[in-house]
Amino acid sequence: MSLRSRLLGSALLVVGVAAIAATVSLAPTVPPEPAADSVSLIAPTPYSFIATPPLLAVGSVLLVGGAAALAGIDLSARAALLAPAVGGVAAFAFVVGAVTAPAAVLPALAEADALATAASGPPGTIATGAVVGAAVAPVVRATTTEDTAALLAGSVLLLAALAAGASDPLSLVTGGVGGAVAVGLLWAVDPERWRP
Repeated sequence: MSLRSRLLGSALLVVGVAAIAATVSLAPTVPPEPAADSVSLIAPTPYSFIATPPLLAVGSVLLVGGAAALAGIDLSARAALLAPAVGGVAAFAFVVGAVTAPAAVLPALAEADALATAASGPPGTIATGAVVGAAVAPVVRATTTEDTAALLAGSVLLLAALAAGASDPLSLVTGGVGGAVAVGLLWAVDPERWRP
């Protein structure tokens, strides 16, 4: 493993973590209320729904790409499928408040009604945007490595997220743009792993 690969991987991990951490104060938060019929929404800025999906997509793609560069391994298309999982889980955790107030949120999410309400509301919308953006990485990686199984899996995941988030196309578009920007950055700074 070369020093350049280690430095590049470290830098990508730092940028990825920073992008995801930026959403802690930016993401709208939906505190789950198991006994209530409505879900209250705390949105820090009017741009929270626009900025959160691309930041999460960028962060998750850079984390996966940075981990591969730091380890000095060739990133397989199947390993790149971790990016949408990281983006979706991080989005849901931030938006429901599991990161900022786990003691208050996690017991409430144990109830099926609260979890279903949270998943169908803004947390689900932001998570689908983050998954769409992060799914760009495995699709591109599978295309360049000619991994048909990973390409099918990534494409199905991408289409399923698009269908699930069809009610809010703005988060899908911003998330997709974020994922494409992250893959473009990896394409430029880490050509050994990302270019064919």
